[in-house]
Amino acid sequence: MLQSTIKHIIFLLSSQHQNKLLPTLKNLVCYIVACCFGTLALHSQTPTSTDNAKPEHTYLGAKLHGGIVVPHHVNMMYFIEDFSGGLELTYSRALFSPDSWESYFNYPEIGLGFYYGTFGNKDIFGSGIAIYPFINYNIHRSPKLSIKNRVSMGIGYATKPFDIETNTYNTVFSSHLNAYIGLDISLDYRISNRFSLALSATLTHLSNGAARKPNHGVNTFTAGFGTKYHFNEALTPILAQTTPPNSEHREIIIVGSVGRSQSTPYNTTLYWNGSLSINHLWYLNEKRAIGLGYDQFYSETAPHSWEAYEDSNGDIQFSSRHYLFNALFASYNVFLGKTTLFVNIGAYLHTNIDPPQPVYPRMGIRHYLGKNLIANFSVKASFFRSEFLEFGLGYRINYKRDKQ
Repeated sequence: MLQSTIKHIIFLLSSQHQNKLLPTLKNLVCYIVACCFGTLALHSQTPTSTDNAKPEHTYLGAKLHGGIVVPHHVNMMYFIEDFSGGLELTYSRALFSPDSWESYFNYPEIGLGFYYGTFGNKDIFGSGIAIYPFINYNIHRSPKLSIKNRVSMGIGYATKPFDIETNTYNTVFSSHLNAYIGLDISLDYRISNRFSLALSATLTHLSNGAARKPNHGVNTFTAGFGTKYHFNEALTPILAQTTPPNSEHREIIIVGSVGRSQSTPYNTTLYWNGSLSINHLWYLNEKRAIGLGYDQFYSETAPHSWEAYEDSNGDIQFSSRHYLFNALFASYNVFLGKTTLFVNIGAYLHTNIDPPQPVYPRMGIRHYLGKNLIANFSVKASFFRSEFLEFGLGYRINYKRDKQ
């Protein structure tokens, strides 16, 4: 069965536009299989100690994936002809130090991943490539067995997007460049001093966030099987999770962001979008914070997508007053060292056009480039659909610090 699965995945990788990648990918497949079945013979010695003078454990992982495309639009069901297959490579590390921010999250594993996958019809949907950072949260951890759930977000590339002349059946994505989101449950079992067997169940989503339309996005659900190489021979340390100290820290985050998007499949113009966001954060502890803030939006896309533009016969004219609207929002923030994950729920205060709903979600990631300078990536949405992706810079103002 494994042999037929490998042949099937190699076949899926063999379309004409992938000829240059095929030899490399075939070699990677062979490497994974060799690692999985050769480790017991080549590395029969199993580790017996969790003593470790070096608290940082680093890993190199490889998996084969097989599963299905999950059609969430009716028209996709007619074109899915095959299973979804994929190949995943990861490099990661876990820091087992009670003094690190990881101790507040039960010592998660963070890393960088590469994924190559197919979408059930190579002629219409092609295949996808993604590069992404990720974090693995521990559900269960023992010296040899780890069960984790992973969250990842990165950049994806689709090989065959929608084309008005050559590929009109692909309503999944209309651009090569996309955003990638992945969720999975994984199990690792240590079988030698250097290797673990790795199993996973993974849900992925690839979409351009309405930068180009049509943009239904594509979801895959796959099972993964592979191996994980341990650069550190010691077993996984078992340390108690550290309770983060309470905090009275207060700060103000000011972020400006811009992005471009297409309003409807029938209007191919790319419009500019921008926002100024001011967020006051109350730290609950060194792990989390809540906030209240103000959003000022400028969106040339909104009037065309919020209003029934295609029903207006193109006669409606919009001006700058239609592009401006504002809102108040509440935020929830999780701190991972220099990186912050955030989710905002906002309510519009004033608009000159009717929004799809009176409230909106916004989620993203911020990373500190220095002490106070911030890089921002986020998604502005209406419920159940993305409006635009945005990139920006911001600044943090600390006005109340914890007493040392």
